[in-house]
Amino acid sequence: MSIKKGIKLKFAISLLAVFIVCSTTIVNWYLSVQALKDTLTENYLENNYRYAKKVSLSTSDLFFNMQQNLGTLAKILGRKEMSQEDLDSWKEASAGYFNSIFTTDETGVVQLMTPPAVPNNKGGVKPGVQITSDLMKQALKDQKPFVSDPYLAQTGNLVVLISYPIFDTSGTYKGVVDGTIYLESDSSLKRILNQHVFHDESSVFVVDRSGKIIYHPDSSRINESVADHPLVKKVIEGKSGSGEIINSRGHEYFSGYAYVDQTGWGIIAQTPTSVIEKPLQDLTEQIIIRSLPLLLLIYLLAWLFTNHLSKPINRLARYSEEATQTNKTGEIQHLEIKSQIYEVKQLYKHIQKHFQLLNTQIQQDGLTGLANRRSFDLEINDLILRKTPFSMIMIDIDNFKKVNDKHGHLVGDDVLRFIASIMDDVSRKEDLCYRYGGEEFAILLRNKEVEDAYALAERLRLKLSYTPSPAGYPITISLGISTSQKDDKFPEDIIKRADSALYQSKRAGKNKTTIYEFS
Repeated sequence: MSIKKGIKLKFAISLLAVFIVCSTTIVNWYLSVQALKDTLTENYLENNYRYAKKVSLSTSDLFFNMQQNLGTLAKILGRKEMSQEDLDSWKEASAGYFNSIFTTDETGVVQLMTPPAVPNNKGGVKPGVQITSDLMKQALKDQKPFVSDPYLAQTGNLVVLISYPIFDTSGTYKGVVDGTIYLESDSSLKRILNQHVFHDESSVFVVDRSGKIIYHPDSSRINESVADHPLVKKVIEGKSGSGEIINSRGHEYFSGYAYVDQTGWGIIAQTPTSVIEKPLQDLTEQIIIRSLPLLLLIYLLAWLFTNHLSKPINRLARYSEEATQTNKTGEIQHLEIKSQIYEVKQLYKHIQKHFQLLNTQIQQDGLTGLANRRSFDLEINDLILRKTPFSMIMIDIDNFKKVNDKHGHLVGDDVLRFIASIMDDVSRKEDLCYRYGGEEFAILLRNKEVEDAYALAERLRLKLSYTPSPAGYPITISLGISTSQKDDKFPEDIIKRADSALYQSKRAGKNKTTIYEFS
């Protein structure tokens, strides 16, 4: 059956045109989507950081004003007696700062309190009762203004206490005036935290100086400790910034965080990363809708060009076929397109060679020059498939992280190359050396027993242990050895055994070679 090479070339060029047009469109789509994604990400991170900073400043200002408010009240109490009605009026005029205000004498006995009856406060704070809590003892002892850490009150509320000392006109200490803020009740503080300016899925939560959540839109998370989260660690250390995070429940957020100087709290404003999916989807739809007519036009032009280009090559194919069948080769020499055919053949030949070169490079580790993990996988799969007996040495550099940390990654790379060169020196021509990944290497020994593998492993280990490396001192390695078995069906079987032996070397103090022992 004759092969219509002209048609195949036409089809191939048409596919090439489609590929170029589609790939160009895909690249443009990818770059556009990536640019929009980066822009949206940057905007959300920046906006959340600015909002967290704003809430932090507003919270600091609020606590400052609250302290000033109590300070003014303390001065008045120091100059004259105040009635219950006066204290009620003062609280009402304080614009929702406090959920309750009370005063004590110098021994901690409550003198006045507004509101006079606090719900769910059986046996709690009320006039005539002496407060003996550690917090009150500290306040009476220090005689200084302070803002407490949040604590769980007898009412079941999470409370922040603001305290201010009372001195009379002669400077005699008379007690304290305290204001309480219930973090889960309506207050100026909660109104600041509860409204996110962007009105989307964004939210704000607050942690205290110990990393415990003291405010969250989801009330079930109040009092939950998130101190181990990297972002929370930063904010309770007094840092501010932004970042993409995964929270303790596995949800991804764009987060901005800021520190509150007045209280030691951390404000975290966050937006789910899923909010950018809709804009990205809309952009994709717009690109498809707008690109489709242009793609069809370009494909039509490419098809017309391909059709025109393929005609002379079709003629060459017919002449070549006829010349082969009739032995009339002289007629081919009269074709003016002969040079074009030569170029097509040469181009194909060079592309073929180029891919062969790429295939070689794909199977080689660019840093060490050893065969890479891909080559390792191909070789060990072939050995298992052909039932060829072999031994395997798994190698891991001891304390390689310390080399990188102390000398830098460039020296670390030099150490990897150095070890690869020693592996080449001590192994035989038929031994196959690989960089398995990171600081791990492997050697496959076809048709070799475990004794041969052990001898090679020890030559390598000993030579490295006394040869100075680029780090300035010898590098030690740990090795694990295993041999293939008749019932091995998968490469993972022997790899796991070699890994097990390797980690036994690690546990035994490193710089050792261990042969896997079958139980």
